[in-house]
Amino acid sequence: MIVRKTLLAASAIALMSTPAWALPSQAPSNQGTKHAPSTTPVGPPSTTPNNTDNPGSANRHSKGNAGNNGTSNGSGQGNRNSTGNPNKPSHPGHPSHPGHPGKSHKCMAHNVAYIVAGTLVSQTLVENADGTYSGDVTVDVTRTNRHAAIDQGATMTYTLADARVRFDLVDINHDGSVGLDDLQAGDRVKAIGTITTLAKKCSQSGFTATTTIRRIVFHMPAPAG
Repeated sequence: MIVRKTLLAASAIALMSTPAWALPSQAPSNQGTKHAPSTTPVGPPSTTPNNTDNPGSANRHSKGNAGNNGTSNGSGQGNRNSTGNPNKPSHPGHPSHPGHPGKSHKCMAHNVAYIVAGTLVSQTLVENADGTYSGDVTVDVTRTNRHAAIDQGATMTYTLADARVRFDLVDINHDGSVGLDDLQAGDRVKAIGTITTLAKKCSQSGFTATTTIRRIVFHMPAPAG
């Protein structure tokens, strides 16, 4: 018993006296924070896939290249229509219809302004219930617009139907109103209306112009001199 205790004590003293450099080395505790030296070779990248043992990587590589080439598979033709012509609309089932040509109105009768002025020869006007007048007015025409130029210098009779009449006259008969009973030959007349016409280049065969007087204004004769 005494011998065993003596051996244990001697062993402990021997361990304590052993230098630190003689102890077995240990791996550092922070191995995860340091980087291992790189073994990647220097130079241009290799065209050989990294994982040659995996056949799936080669298949993915070939399919990916084919998918990127839009002209070598069907996906690259997705913007084309079924006829193969990119200039045609994408909905060929709805063709456009040409518009119908418009009808020309050049050779259709139309109204233009008709204005004459002159002196009153006679009249047979009658006042209507609504205040308009109907009847005939005969005028020595002295002035016209261009559409009534054919009447200038002539004595013309105009037939009125529901026309408006204004009397810029004096109360000659002193009855307290100015109207038809104050008209006299020689009073000035201005007739305003419309006349139908055709363009000069159109055929005039069978066409007769129609004059419509819408309004007449009567004035006192012009002062002498």
